[in-house]
Amino acid sequence: MLYPDFNELVTLKNLKFDFSPTSKRASHSSGLGSRNSPFRGQGLEFDSVREYVPGDDIRNIDWRVTARTGSPHLKIFKAEREQQVLLCVDMNATMRFGTRKTFKSVQAARAASLLGWWAIANQERISACLFGDVPGGIEFFPPTRTKRTFSTLLKRLSEPFVEEHQISLEDAFQAINRKAPSGSLVYVISDFMEITQDFQQQVSLNRLVKRCDVAFISINDQADKSLYPVGILDFCGNDHTQIRIDTGNRSGKIAYEKLWSENRNKLYEMKFAMKIPLIELTTESDIRQDLRKR
Repeated sequence: MLYPDFNELVTLKNLKFDFSPTSKRASHSSGLGSRNSPFRGQGLEFDSVREYVPGDDIRNIDWRVTARTGSPHLKIFKAEREQQVLLCVDMNATMRFGTRKTFKSVQAARAASLLGWWAIANQERISACLFGDVPGGIEFFPPTRTKRTFSTLLKRLSEPFVEEHQISLEDAFQAINRKAPSGSLVYVISDFMEITQDFQQQVSLNRLVKRCDVAFISINDQADKSLYPVGILDFCGNDHTQIRIDTGNRSGKIAYEKLWSENRNKLYEMKFAMKIPLIELTTESDIRQDLRKR
């Protein structure tokens, strides 16, 4: 399947999907819901104090702690509020690849659809950020709770791309950090194949992790890890550069697998250093089952 099937994405709302979100943080939304929120108000229970990060509501600053420490700190209160779920889906060319059952882009759309329908069923507001081969390179969908509006996002996920863009994870996180409300639950769905050496030190990601609950959903194909020996294959890069690879070449196979190992090590280092939950799926995964097993 080259592109996700819109009708399939819509019908996923009918599946029973028991999912435990990764959120451990208070929500900053003003709507009623089932999450803890740091809003002030009569009868709200004080929870904790944390360091202020850009984007926080300055009305919640704890001036005593700020004066004592010399840096701005925020009061956190407990209250029942809804939490906004932000789905960030990688739409770059590397996602349109697969050698087992389907493409990574199809699995990414299925994962986003299931998480979106789960959020709506639990009365959460759902928004999205698509980055890569979408209009302008980065496209945001405003928060919604309605099935009809969410279907607009699913339609975009299932459409053939009309523009070519190569949007790095660094650029995507800069945009996401500007848009995501504090306290949001942010799912980043990608193959994470383009992690640079200094990605962990990226300012936007660090700020986002401080303000929101961030979870990575990595979707990969077996051929991302290792090439099966099938003779000589022609590949085309994002810059349209063509390369011919002999999949039976032993030294080339070792070098290819080494690149994968280095990529995963960087991803795992980031996971542990920033305490970001990581869900690993494949093009062979039963998305519904494997998301629940995380």
